[in-house]
Amino acid sequence: MYTNNIFSVNMYIQILNKGFIFMFRYREVYSDIKRDILTNHYRAGHALPTQDELANKYDISRITLKKSIHLLEEEGLVFSKQGSGTFVRQRMNNQSGELLPLDLPVGVTYSHRDQKITSKILYFDARLPSKEEQKNLQIKGNEPVYEIKRLRLINGEKYSFEHTLMPVSIAPLDEKIIQGSIYDYLGSKAKLQLTDAQRIVYAEAADEEAASILGVKAASPLFVIKQTAYDQRGRAFEYSISKFIGDQSQFVLDVHLNK
Repeated sequence: MYTNNIFSVNMYIQILNKGFIFMFRYREVYSDIKRDILTNHYRAGHALPTQDELANKYDISRITLKKSIHLLEEEGLVFSKQGSGTFVRQRMNNQSGELLPLDLPVGVTYSHRDQKITSKILYFDARLPSKEEQKNLQIKGNEPVYEIKRLRLINGEKYSFEHTLMPVSIAPLDEKIIQGSIYDYLGSKAKLQLTDAQRIVYAEAADEEAASILGVKAASPLFVIKQTAYDQRGRAFEYSISKFIGDQSQFVLDVHLNK
């Protein structure tokens, strides 16, 4: 009787573990396909690989894949045509290049894929988090964070001032890494993808620090995005404040109604 009870408990634990793996796996696949859409690997108006091809690529069942595709459909990133497959949805026409999608990662590498992106590192160090940072990153006061300040330039022109906090436990960072795309590094090395974000968008007058960095007059209007980013496991991995020159930045948000 005792042996049977142990066997039953072990079987139950295995079933639970398989359930957790399934839950995370479909979100990981969703995140991976979403990244490929946002970075134009899968282009708007074109079909995704077939379900069989994607299931084989990720070594998952078609049932798991369908859950991943369903998340993409809910976000309005893809749509299905009966008998034809799943297609990447066209985004709002943006031939001028001035309207930047607010529903994409704030990272400049994503929003300006065809242009030369460079960074000037203004500050990089590790320290203990403030009360506000603990709350936003869901960490304790004794868990250190990276503090990163960067000026982002597009084709040599000043574009944004980023102040970013990340838990040190997420991944090891150095100046070479933050010189480029941190999101790309986290995706390739730490297998971490941004899947959700809470954003607060507002305008403010430039303080002396922001004015000096962005090359504008003090009190000039700035467009600000305050963001807490979450990975595919629901962990907060970034708390950032990005400031853009007010008369040089316009953003657009495509609204998709779920049916």
